[in-house]
Amino acid sequence: MGKEIEIKIPLSESQYDSLKERFFKNSQLTVKNDEYYTRYESLEERKKNKEPDVIRIRTEKTEDEEKAFFTVKVKSVDNGIEVNKEDETFVQNPEVLRTFFKLNGYFQWFCKEKQSLKAHFILPSLSRIDFLMELEIVNSLKYLEVEVTQPMGLENAVIEKALEEVIGFIGLDPSKKDERNWYTIISSQNSL
Repeated sequence: MGKEIEIKIPLSESQYDSLKERFFKNSQLTVKNDEYYTRYESLEERKKNKEPDVIRIRTEKTEDEEKAFFTVKVKSVDNGIEVNKEDETFVQNPEVLRTFFKLNGYFQWFCKEKQSLKAHFILPSLSRIDFLMELEIVNSLKYLEVEVTQPMGLENAVIEKALEEVIGFIGLDPSKKDERNWYTIISSQNSL
């Protein structure tokens, strides 16, 4: 089981453009289409029945390749920083999973499209930590996500502080972090 610790910051158009110019000039565009599945109508039912927070099929396209993954995640949020325990595997044919879900009472409750540019970032003061930055457009919303997927034995609190340092170092306000999950973010945008 992998672990990722991440922070996401909503961006204005000018912030997005500035970050793109400064850090992502040579990055390749990746388009991720995520399909989320559940057997329950409400979050309360999901929690009561101990369903994982994320049951997802992801198709991912770059100009060079297309691939698919099946992911199960258990999430927690600590001080606005998301900590995920994640299992993920390559899927040769996602249609097999879709059929399995349908036959076993699962339904697609949420879809997300993410267009992202990726860059790795290392702070001189935290050279042991490799930060993955993703400049994103998620269902038309602009965000920066910064994550650490290999915490190298460091405690979550150390990683969380480091993530906030990176956000400050690149000129954003870490207090603007968005603690909501993508479902809530996109649902609130759709209700406007």
